[in-house]
Amino acid sequence: MKKIAPIFVGLGAISFGVPASLFKIARREGVANGPLLFWSFLSAVVILGVIQLVRHARLKGQATSWKQIGLVIAAGTASGFTNTFYIQALKLIPVAVAAVMLMQAVWLSTLLGAVIHHRRPSRLQTVSIVLVLLGTILAAGLFPITQALSPWGLLLSFLAACSYACTMQFTASLGNNLDPLSKTWLLCLGAFILIAILWSPQLITAPTTPATVGWGVLIALFSMVFPLVMYSLFMPYLELGIGPILSSLELPASIVVAFVLLGETVDWVQMVGVVVIITAVILPNVLNRRRIR
Repeated sequence: MKKIAPIFVGLGAISFGVPASLFKIARREGVANGPLLFWSFLSAVVILGVIQLVRHARLKGQATSWKQIGLVIAAGTASGFTNTFYIQALKLIPVAVAAVMLMQAVWLSTLLGAVIHHRRPSRLQTVSIVLVLLGTILAAGLFPITQALSPWGLLLSFLAACSYACTMQFTASLGNNLDPLSKTWLLCLGAFILIAILWSPQLITAPTTPATVGWGVLIALFSMVFPLVMYSLFMPYLELGIGPILSSLELPASIVVAFVLLGETVDWVQMVGVVVIITAVILPNVLNRRRIR
């Protein structure tokens, strides 16, 4: 399992890079955002729930309490906010720019962890944050400004990154007695409840078509079911620090998929920015592994 674990974790990260382009294609076919998110999360909850039944993974037998289960479900609402902000941002800015802004969750999560645990970021983490910010300026096309970018779109994608950072911090500290797939299912359930409430006006007015359900199921497979199952099954077999490195594949995957499916162009300055961001993610993990050794 250790030999194949990096391959499947890498495939899971690449899978995370696909949904943004699928969101845009679905919108071109007239699918509204609310029903699309609703059916995406409903599909994920149902599919993961079936996996739970097949595995006979009952929550009662996992040394947890109903309070902890409730907190994990509540933490899942952060994922619902992430998807809500992100899908709205994709209306206004290219996938490549939105994906770059979403990667800000890396340093936002570090700062949030420092606040929660009352400790300052290390020098290495500080350098990593500076590199991510520098890479973002280049990768988002902000220097030099080569395209008209919507400030509102950038703000929405940044809010998605803030929600994503909360998701990472909350899921790391809650429900640790649950097995990974059970925890993932509860998080998706929390996100689904939020989406159902938040988008209820559009769910009532917008028609649900076969295209809506089809795109919802497809997005659920790429954005939640496949990557989360891969992470849950194979991440424990990776050496310390390898997981975040492989997870950074999501960014180039988003850009490549957008280029192939949507025809979005990326200039060399933006590619340099992407390389800087990936370096900022990889560098601290590689150096930490060397220190541990």
